[in-house]
Amino acid sequence: MPSLRLAFAALVIGSAFAAPAMAQTKTWSFGDATSPGSCSINNGSYGNVASCTQQPAGTVTDLTVRAYSSTGTGTVYETAALNYWGPDSGFGVYNQLEGTSVGSPNHSMDNSTSVGAIDMMLLSFTSAEILKSVTIGWSGTDGDFQVLAYTGSAPFSTDSIVGKTAAQMLTGGWSLVTTVNGAGNISTPDLNYAVNAGKVSSSYWLISAFNSAFGGSGATTGVDAIKVLAVTTQGSTNVPLPNTLALAGLGLFAIARMRRRQSI
Repeated sequence: MPSLRLAFAALVIGSAFAAPAMAQTKTWSFGDATSPGSCSINNGSYGNVASCTQQPAGTVTDLTVRAYSSTGTGTVYETAALNYWGPDSGFGVYNQLEGTSVGSPNHSMDNSTSVGAIDMMLLSFTSAEILKSVTIGWSGTDGDFQVLAYTGSAPFSTDSIVGKTAAQMLTGGWSLVTTVNGAGNISTPDLNYAVNAGKVSSSYWLISAFNSAFGGSGATTGVDAIKVLAVTTQGSTNVPLPNTLALAGLGLFAIARMRRRQSI
């Protein structure tokens, strides 16, 4: 019986260490310009960066956002400008062909045929994250978009985007995760889309106005124009459960007590 009690106590301790941990869910709001939990952004410059902390009370920058757009030929990508459009809309993009015009749909992340360019945003996290959802704060009459993850074996570099076509990106480490059909005017209320049923994990993600060169299906025809209000992720590594070490310590103490009683 004493040995049985010891075995049971060891099983309890093992279970405490082996218990699955709930990965932390995190949100970054691109419509929040307050501190903490804000995105600091310098509007109006090509290649600019937004530095963001998690909601609701982050203090350390753990996400940066950059903008890119294809050229007028609709192929090679170059840096674009990320713009903040207020607490109800979030981030939009304008490219170097559009200039600083804020006319619709140039004020948003779009694939307008008027200039032949397709805009997208790069999300760079400080650790690998499972991108769960994207919240759209505004769209035109159509808001189809795509989500891609960097899954390449080579260390990430913006060289995997700048100067590359969509086809070259797909062979250079980028993978299409999902295509979202965002048809209709969805500016009110904000609409949240689940974007990663396969739970792909990466430190680098792209959100792009629909680009047929990335593949995918389910998008409708027409000009797609959106502003991204928020993203939600889940950590790709398990977080230790609270008090796990404390439980283990109690278990070891119980074993020591039982052994001491046996020796008396």
